[in-house]
Amino acid sequence: MMTPKIYIAQDPVLEEVLDTATDRLRAEGWEVVRGPQITPGVPLRLTEEQRQALLSDVDIIVASSRSRLSEADLDASPRLRALVFPTIGVDAVDLEACAARGLIVANGATPENFLAMSEATVMLMLVLLYRLHESERLLRENAGRPQQMYARMVRGRTIGLIGSGRIGAGVIERLLAFEPAQILVHDPFLTPGTAPTGVRWVARGALLTTCDVVSLHVPLNAQTRGMIGEAELRMMKPDAVLINTSRGGLIDEDALVRVMTAGHLAGAGLDVTETEPLPADHPLRGLDRVILTPHILGHTIDLYTVMPDVLVENATRIMKGDLPTYVRNPDVVERWRQKLNDLN
Repeated sequence: MMTPKIYIAQDPVLEEVLDTATDRLRAEGWEVVRGPQITPGVPLRLTEEQRQALLSDVDIIVASSRSRLSEADLDASPRLRALVFPTIGVDAVDLEACAARGLIVANGATPENFLAMSEATVMLMLVLLYRLHESERLLRENAGRPQQMYARMVRGRTIGLIGSGRIGAGVIERLLAFEPAQILVHDPFLTPGTAPTGVRWVARGALLTTCDVVSLHVPLNAQTRGMIGEAELRMMKPDAVLINTSRGGLIDEDALVRVMTAGHLAGAGLDVTETEPLPADHPLRGLDRVILTPHILGHTIDLYTVMPDVLVENATRIMKGDLPTYVRNPDVVERWRQKLNDLN
């Protein structure tokens, strides 16, 4: 068997993870090619020259959300059999383009990944409903106690999730212990009859107009980009809070600034933004009812400990002809097996 060859993109956010995986694969006899350096905030797109130099004979491509893989990248190597992502998100590549080529896509959908994001999402809900930062400010500024309390419980409130994959399901499971009045979900892959226990499926408009908290749990694609625009924001209750721990681009940020500047919505929690890192002069930074974090809430010690293991395991299983532990596009499995037969 030929020496396995793998391309591993650079990613300043995942540097330690990718370097560790590189060292382990090289120690096991793999040939590892690393991608060019990435400028923060600018997704990497390989030039034709880089593509020929780096991808022309690789078996596996490893990338992350800081890269963008074109169809030309997928066609650069006749040996290419799979793409591996250390993260859950695989929005760096077009899954339909992968399916057309019989390429399996593996990701890092470990419990440490999706459950950390579930916990972090519930944390944001609590911080926003209880207005934690305002209470902190009172103490730091030696201000008096307010005459009227402002914190709100989750108990008795209506929580809405747009999307209910692994992360959304984890959020639902954790929220049930808080005894909300109801949990509503809108997901095109669910129906009223297939919604999880304790959850009611509703149309998106009904969810937006009814819920005290709206949380987004969908991938970023052509159908979901800008799905929460000014019209959707104004449909929400004036004292509702909006949370996005999924992907920047789902929310029209200019519209969010306009709506919140006008006094609509009690708060927003954004772990992701359209441009990352968020520019220093971005108007979102000036809104005191918005919590901004740099796409890091779910990045726990627990997650970063297992990410190199999963990356190496997925790659190793693929080269043996076995399915990776975590498959993002299981509908491609039969075409992928036929591709492996053709390659062998």
